[in-house]
Amino acid sequence: GLVLIVGHPKSGKSKLVTDAPGAIVLELERGGGDRLDGRIQDILDKAQFNEVLGAALADPSIKTIVIDTIDELALWVGQEIAVKRGLTSMSDRKPGVDGFALWGEFKDKLEAFTKAMKECGKLVIFIAHCKPPEKDDQGKVVTPAGINISGKASAYMAAQAEAIGYTYKTEMGSGTLYNLTFRGGPLALWGSRIRELNDQTITIPDKDPFAAVLAKFGTNGDAQKAE
Repeated sequence: GLVLIVGHPKSGKSKLVTDAPGAIVLELERGGGDRLDGRIQDILDKAQFNEVLGAALADPSIKTIVIDTIDELALWVGQEIAVKRGLTSMSDRKPGVDGFALWGEFKDKLEAFTKAMKECGKLVIFIAHCKPPEKDDQGKVVTPAGINISGKASAYMAAQAEAIGYTYKTEMGSGTLYNLTFRGGPLALWGSRIRELNDQTITIPDKDPFAAVLAKFGTNGDAQKAE
């Protein structure tokens, strides 16, 4: 299945997933995994990403594939589409190039990729930076907080995910607590179809952070057996 972990920079997103079972982290942001432990592969461009992802999908020892970040992959996809049409970016305009067609291709590629990852037979985790909610002049939320990707592809990713968690920090005395919440609301898309995670907020420890997520399954299962 597919899980999205969303948060602001330095909120513990990457640290959370490095010890997921049989995990490999495809690190697309230069230097993003320098201070992390685990099986981390730095990815320099779209071509290398395709190569390493293919190898990870074919390797039976790899149970979890982490893409850090999906924002960066979206930028690479957009750049690839733009260059094919003689543009430097998706926002450029050029006579004879249909801007709507560009964004349509961008959406189609990201949606096809999301679908393939969801159905690949492994746990796939998309790490994403957080896009704040958009409000109208009266303060009403028009678009809830979500993934920092332009266009309709982000909504498709969110709809396909089994769970969307948000990482954040809280100050506790002289230290900092890292948290992961699946508790949504009118301002954000966070939530889970997985019963054990829905509406849960988990404090993430320094040691074995992903185990804190997995523990929710054991704890809830034991409670149900006891009932």
